[in-house]
Amino acid sequence: MRTLRTLETRVLGYAIERIDERDHLGTVRASWYEVLCPQHGNVLGSCAGRADAERLVIRRELDQARRALRLNPAAGIAA
Repeated sequence: MRTLRTLETRVLGYAIERIDERDHLGTVRASWYEVLCPQHGNVLGSCAGRADAERLVIRRELDQARRALRLNPAAGIAA
């Protein structure tokens, strides 16, 4: 089996690649999407579809923003 990586899009700096696994005849046997870290290119997660991969990026960014506010309450929005 051979795998082919194709850059699908970039979302907020994260690369989303489609991975196609092909047999010896070149027929696609499996496809999935991987989200790559913008700083180091590490794989952060795998998803069945592109929309799921985009949701993973958004969820990760929202989690990081929430963590930053919890660690530094003075940076929060004043009421």
